[in-house]
Amino acid sequence: MDAFSEIGVFVRVVDARSFTRAGRMVGLTASGVSRVVTRLESRLGVRLLERTTRSVGLTAEGAAYYERCARILRDLEDADGALARGRGAPRGRLRVDAPTVLGRFVLGPSIPRFLDACPEVSLELSLRDHVIDPIAEGVDVVLRMAHLRESELVHKKLGTARFLVVASPAYLARRGRPSAPADLRRHDTLGFLAGAAPLPWRFRSHGHDIVFSPSGRLHTNSVDAIRHAAVAGHGLAQLLELHVREELDGGALEVVLSAHEHREVPIHALYTRDKASLPKVRAFLDFIAECLSATPGGAKAAPSSAKAVASGARSLPAAARTARRRGEPTPRTAR
Repeated sequence: MDAFSEIGVFVRVVDARSFTRAGRMVGLTASGVSRVVTRLESRLGVRLLERTTRSVGLTAEGAAYYERCARILRDLEDADGALARGRGAPRGRLRVDAPTVLGRFVLGPSIPRFLDACPEVSLELSLRDHVIDPIAEGVDVVLRMAHLRESELVHKKLGTARFLVVASPAYLARRGRPSAPADLRRHDTLGFLAGAAPLPWRFRSHGHDIVFSPSGRLHTNSVDAIRHAAVAGHGLAQLLELHVREELDGGALEVVLSAHEHREVPIHALYTRDKASLPKVRAFLDFIAECLSATPGGAKAAPSSAKAVASGARSLPAAARTARRRGEPTPRTAR
C-alpha cells in the first residue's frame, strides 16, 4: 500500500472513530487497518492515534496531520468532480454550513429527497449561528441569512425570509390589536437580545422607515423562548415567519400589523470560485432554491435567470416537482 493510500485509511479511521468501521469502508479487517496506521506512524516517526479497547482518539500531532490530510482528500474529490462536470453528475463529499433555523425548518425536512436525487453525494451538514471561514474549515457551501458585507467569496441569493409581528388570541382579546407601529408603545413586547440590548423592530409604512425598541418583561437570545412566551399570552413578538409557521397554521398565534411592510432577511449561499462549477454544489443550490420556492409563505426564492437555472443540476428541480405531483409533503422553511 502506497503512502497516499495509508493517508486515506488514516482519515477513514478518524472519521469513523473505529478500526472496524473504517475497515468496512476500505475493504480491510480491523487488524489490517491497524497495521496500515502503525506503518504510517512508523514512517512519520510520531504517534497519530491514542488507542483504547473502546475508542480511538487523536494525539495533538495526529489532529494537526488529520486536518491537512482531510483537506487534501477533499481537494482530490473536488478535482474528480471537476473532471466529471461535463457529464453533470453530482458526486463526492459535500460539506455545508448553515444557520440552525434553516437546518431545523428547511434542510432537515428536505435533505432526504436531496440524497435520493443524488445517490453519489455524501453530505456533511453543520448547523451553527456564527460566521466561519469556509476555506480554513474546508466547507463547500455556507448558507447565511443576513445582508452580506464585501467578501472574496462568490455569493448567490437563494431567497428571502420575512419577519412578522405575532401574538396569541388570548393576549389580543385582553389587550387589543395594534393597528399601527405607534400602538406598540401600549403593549408588552418581547425582545430578542443581541448583546446588551434587544434588537429593534423595523417596519416601512408610506415610504418611511419606522424603528421600535421592544420594552416588555422578557428579553432573551432564545427564539424558542420568545415563541413560547408569545403563545402563552405574555406579549407581542417579532419573529421570522419560518419560526412560527406551525403556530400560525394551528391558531396558537395570529399576525398583527399585516398592513405594514415588515423587515425581510435575504438567504444567501457563499462559496469559493473553484466550487461554483462543481456538479454537487450546483445540484445542492438548485435544490435549496426549489425548496424555498415550495415553502408556504415563510420564505420565497429569489428570481432566477434562465441561464442560472440551466447551469444547475438538471435532475433535482424535476425530482422535487415530481414529489409535489405525487402529493408528498413540502417542507416548512423557517427561521
